[in-house]
Amino acid sequence: MKLRRIIAPLLLTTLLMAVGGGIWYSHTQLGNTRQSQQEQARQVTVRGLIGSEKETFFADPRVQQALLAHGITVQVEKAGSRSIASRYDPQQYDFGFPSGAPAAAQLQQQAKAGQVFNPFYTPMVLASWEPIAQILVANGMARKEDGIYYVHDMPRLMQVIGQGTRWRDLPHSNAFATSKSVLIHSTDVRTSNSAAMYLALASYLANGEQVVQSQADIERVLPQVTPLFLRQGFQESSSAAPFEDYLALGMGKAPLLMAYESQMLEFWLQQPDAISSPMVILYPQPTVYSKHVLIPYTPAGVRLGEVLENDPALRELIHAYGYRTGGARKGPELWAEHGIKTPEVIVDVIDPPSQEWLERLIQRIERAFQ
Repeated sequence: MKLRRIIAPLLLTTLLMAVGGGIWYSHTQLGNTRQSQQEQARQVTVRGLIGSEKETFFADPRVQQALLAHGITVQVEKAGSRSIASRYDPQQYDFGFPSGAPAAAQLQQQAKAGQVFNPFYTPMVLASWEPIAQILVANGMARKEDGIYYVHDMPRLMQVIGQGTRWRDLPHSNAFATSKSVLIHSTDVRTSNSAAMYLALASYLANGEQVVQSQADIERVLPQVTPLFLRQGFQESSSAAPFEDYLALGMGKAPLLMAYESQMLEFWLQQPDAISSPMVILYPQPTVYSKHVLIPYTPAGVRLGEVLENDPALRELIHAYGYRTGGARKGPELWAEHGIKTPEVIVDVIDPPSQEWLERLIQRIERAFQ
């Protein structure tokens, strides 16, 4: 009897502990299941069309991990910025990410996007070579200031190009006394944003340093700007290929290449030994910014835009690819730490024509190609 009195409470305690443990385990498993379901709901795959110059950024495992921390996996296809708008399809893509404000404005209108994102931007520059830069300096078109080259007389350079001058005809051109015409090489203006930005700059100079904003302006500048593209011969449809030629084929292929500052900086950051090479950046005065504007088509696209604009870790990776951003650190101070000199602030910047007038200019040049 005594033994029963002792064992009974022990059995009851054991039973209560087992029941309690079972309830705790069930709640824990249910909580884990709910957490897993919420995590799965938070994960999203976002598909988009991008300009080719951003392909390496999205392919970087560090960028992919930073995005994955926000539950985002990005799949991209590259296309010329102008053609991104023509391929707008919210059934196939969550966002479009062209390389310039005019193309973005057209895409925003098509997508009826109330919200857009501007995570980074880059100025247009001339990718060139030390001997070429010195020839331009000797002819009064460029100057070197604090280790940085500026084309301070862009009207004069455009005049030399318009006159069909050959490099050997320029005084002090012994380092490049070739029969090649002085030209700024670019991508195909019919498809690519970098060429459209070149057109924006050239048309501004041809229009008496006024942004093209009327049909009369278009008629005035067309005779001057159309040959800038027709005389180049074959042109690539996006900015990656001509820059690869610039790197591989050297000064003889393209003494002056209209490029994004970010392309040069990305190369130097990844190939620091090349910083001391004869490659140089020439900053046109004035220049034009190429704004990389993300246009979301879906809520998933909105999530990506918000993360790219606001995540500090991603902003540092954006700088590592040579892009400028807002925020406390904008890029130049980081690049200086790697021995790359860039203007901290670029003051002499123009706006491109509105999407309507730039598109009309491109269409008129397109006809001249036919």
